[in-house]
Amino acid sequence: MLLAIDTTAAVATAALYRDGALVAEREADATKKHAETALPLIDALLEECGVPISQIDLFAVDIGPGSFTGVRIGVSLVNALAFATGRQIVPVDALHTLALSAGDMELPVCAMIDARNGNAYAALYRAGETLIEPCAVEIEPFLSRVPEGAVFVGDAHAAMKSYPRARFVGLAALAMQDKALDEAEPTYLRPPQAERLRKKTPVKEA
Repeated sequence: MLLAIDTTAAVATAALYRDGALVAEREADATKKHAETALPLIDALLEECGVPISQIDLFAVDIGPGSFTGVRIGVSLVNALAFATGRQIVPVDALHTLALSAGDMELPVCAMIDARNGNAYAALYRAGETLIEPCAVEIEPFLSRVPEGAVFVGDAHAAMKSYPRARFVGLAALAMQDKALDEAEPTYLRPPQAERLRKKTPVKEA
C-alpha cells in the first residue's frame, strides 16, 4: 500500500493507494495550519480505511516547489513516518503533480505555481516527457517559450485554478517506485522571502 501526502497547497491532502488503485483521498481543515492538520489528516484517512501505519509499504510526498513552510512540514512528517516504519519515500515534484491532473493528452501541458509579484514556478510537459525542467520564472517572458495550444494548469495563467493534490502525488509515485529513497529533500527553486528581503536591505555602516 502507498500513502501520499501533499502540504504544498493551501489545503493539505492525503491519499491511500492499494495495488495501484486509489482507495481514498482526504483533505484537511482549510481554516487551520498544516502543522496542526497534517498528522491528524493521515490518522483519519488510515482509520477510515481500516489500515494501520504498519501496513504502508511506501510513502510519497510532494517536495515542492510551493509554500516554503508547507513543503518543510510535509517532507519532515513523511521522513519521520518512513524512518519509524522502516519504509522508503518517493519524492514527487509539485509541477509534475499538477501536470498529471490534466489527464492523458497529446497537447503540451504547462504547469505553473504562483510565486507572487509576477513570478511563478513553471515546467512544460508533453505525453510524459519533460520539455522544460521545473524552474523559477517571470511569468510574462516565460509565456513566450510555451508553444501555442498548450494547456495551462496551476494557479498562475490557468483558465481555472488548480492545486497539487495527494492523489496525483500518489499516481506519480506509482510510476517512479524505482526512485524511492530513505529520506526526501525539499525542492526550493528560489530563496525564502525573508532571505530575499535581507539581500535587498542595504547594510548600514557602524
